[in-house]
Amino acid sequence: MGFAFSFAWTPCVGPTLSSVLLMAASAGSSTAGFALIGVYTLGFVVPFLLAGLFTTSILNFFRKHRNIVRYSVRISGALLVLMGVLMITGYMNSVTGYLSRISASEEDIVSEEDTVSEEDTASEEDIVSEEDIVSEEAEAPDTEKDEKIAAPDFTLTDQNGMTHTLSDYRGKIVFLNFWATWCPPCRAEMPDIQAIYEETLQDEKSDLVILGVAFPNYGNETSEDGIRTFLDDNGYTYPVLMDYDASLLAAYYITAYPTTFMIDPDGNIYGYVPGSLTKDIMEDIIRQTREGSRP
Repeated sequence: MGFAFSFAWTPCVGPTLSSVLLMAASAGSSTAGFALIGVYTLGFVVPFLLAGLFTTSILNFFRKHRNIVRYSVRISGALLVLMGVLMITGYMNSVTGYLSRISASEEDIVSEEDTVSEEDTASEEDIVSEEDIVSEEAEAPDTEKDEKIAAPDFTLTDQNGMTHTLSDYRGKIVFLNFWATWCPPCRAEMPDIQAIYEETLQDEKSDLVILGVAFPNYGNETSEDGIRTFLDDNGYTYPVLMDYDASLLAAYYITAYPTTFMIDPDGNIYGYVPGSLTKDIMEDIIRQTREGSRP
């Protein structure tokens, strides 16, 4: 990336440098982060050093191989366009996630490359195995199935200024969806979440609570006003909680958008699903949580 910018168009370094710094910040260790910055810096500086040290030789080379130089500049320009498209669409985050996973342990990372992609809408066969949501409980031996994990409690305010405390919803099933405005798979599943939310409003006896969680000004996310505008423009009225300090990212080990947690009436995590869901799958995991929590 550094080489492409130094060789093609230096003033474009600013936006990409920001992405490189974010990539380095998300690396598995400080050493890996510094290594990423160092590689970028070398790629940016080396062409200028070579041009300064071997000016005459390089000018002669350019004269003899003008065709090669012309195509190299075009390739570099194409890379700039590609980088711009990735940043605008939010897919730069999948690249960042992929590189950060290289230096991170497999058990601590959920594949962002598989979830931040429009083509990776989760299928029921991939997510649900018979009557169990993919979860630590589902994979545990029979002797450990009684062990439950309490969902980290929180108190957050939604887009309408209403305060929600997770523990206040004991006795109900909570559909907790973590998402971002820039995430295409998140936007793809939100109409279905809204549809299920409207169905719960029509059912006075519904035991289901729909909650979204967004992170204003975190990473590529817009401000709270931007999130609220996005919700209003698209007609999404279900509660979206504003996590200003992104504390739930660590509490729920969120490493990819979207990720949906199902919380049973006792306040325990019944299971979670990383990736975009269809309405049928949403209804199925809600049903599984409801049936699995019955005595």
